[in-house]
Amino acid sequence: MPLAPGFAMSTTLSSRPARFRSLAPLLVPLLLAGCADMSPSPTQEHGGFSQRQDDGLYAIRQAPSDWASLQRELETALQGVPDNRIAHLPEGLRVSLPAADGFTARRADIRPPLATLLQRVVPVFQRHPWAAIRIIGYTDSLGSEMNNLNLTFQRADAVMEYLRRQGVALGRMSVDGRGEADPIANNAQPEGRARNRRIEIFLTPR
Repeated sequence: MPLAPGFAMSTTLSSRPARFRSLAPLLVPLLLAGCADMSPSPTQEHGGFSQRQDDGLYAIRQAPSDWASLQRELETALQGVPDNRIAHLPEGLRVSLPAADGFTARRADIRPPLATLLQRVVPVFQRHPWAAIRIIGYTDSLGSEMNNLNLTFQRADAVMEYLRRQGVALGRMSVDGRGEADPIANNAQPEGRARNRRIEIFLTPR
């Protein structure tokens, strides 16, 4: 007759040699020590980065001092450019670039004024590869809302492609278009419409 499972288990364990059972108190601490060695390594500082290894992956957090350095470099690069605005946000930085004459009318072809501005910020972006770059296009209220929305997507994409050709890694960048939403000036006036045609670049940790 087959034995009950519980009885078979008990019999198997009790039949172990006595010297094996006597080693159990010694093996348990060794096993616990081995598990402790598998815990994540402590945080280490590396030139402004806080780095921790967790399950084979590295999570990198940029120190606040590096955000201040990035902002200073951008302010220097854009010094003298009218209507450029650099704002420090809880999640990073926002850089607003004027694009009143930055694109061909109703198209996404980048014109020399905007190309010159992008050339100024490219070296800064390259010196700070830890920052993700989100490019958002805005336009004025002339034309249909849907056309304006599509146009700002295309213009943001054109800026991303321009930066890529200048050596900024494509994997860092993403685009969005807001059309005529979120105006910063009065669209009823030509001067206001010119200010609303802009590119905003958000820099956040990767």
